[in-house]
Amino acid sequence: MKPMSLLKKRLNNTEAKKINIVEIFKTVEGEGRWVGLPISFIRLEGCNLRCSWCDTTYSYDGKTYKEMSIDDVIKEVNKFGLKRVCITGGEPFFSPALPELVKGLLKEGYKVFIETNGTLWNNQLEDIINENVYITCSPKPPLYFVHRKLIPYISELKFVIDSKITVKDIVKPEFIDLLKNDIIILQPESNKKDMVEKALEIQDELLKLGIESRIIPQCHKILGLP
Repeated sequence: MKPMSLLKKRLNNTEAKKINIVEIFKTVEGEGRWVGLPISFIRLEGCNLRCSWCDTTYSYDGKTYKEMSIDDVIKEVNKFGLKRVCITGGEPFFSPALPELVKGLLKEGYKVFIETNGTLWNNQLEDIINENVYITCSPKPPLYFVHRKLIPYISELKFVIDSKITVKDIVKPEFIDLLKNDIIILQPESNKKDMVEKALEIQDELLKLGIESRIIPQCHKILGLP
């Protein structure tokens, strides 16, 4: 079944209190502006994209997950005793139960991070997102499309620097207001040396346009953490 067909099937599922979980674990944030801080991760099952360099393909293989209640997910996270939790995937917005999960975590007092490719949106989140929700959007090739309703809620834009990305993919009209806010992360693909060099070149090009960006590798891989 195709990714979008799976999504439509999920949206018709009335058991919104249930959610498919790939894994829940404690680690340190390895990517983006919050790198190095202790954090709990909730990896949801399913994704609508198939990126060639994806390092979590098991999150959408259709078998590496278990169905859990929202309450049980929160109980697992509570065991770690941390104040931050990141919802990742796969693609979190692929799960129709995402709003219920975010709402439950906020009720418990967590700072909630959501990592998304930006292509999907759930209208229920409009009444849930507050200052304690931090959304990292990592637009993906080849179109680097981001859903227009998500854009006002983006806290951080993260671009994986691979062999194909160009400055034009970053400096898009819909990103202009975000680019002015110093929230751009350039992440060299798989920490490859040649991609680090390309990230430096793109950073220089962005500076010429008056845009600041930060080059941050996948630090959890350097540290040997999940």
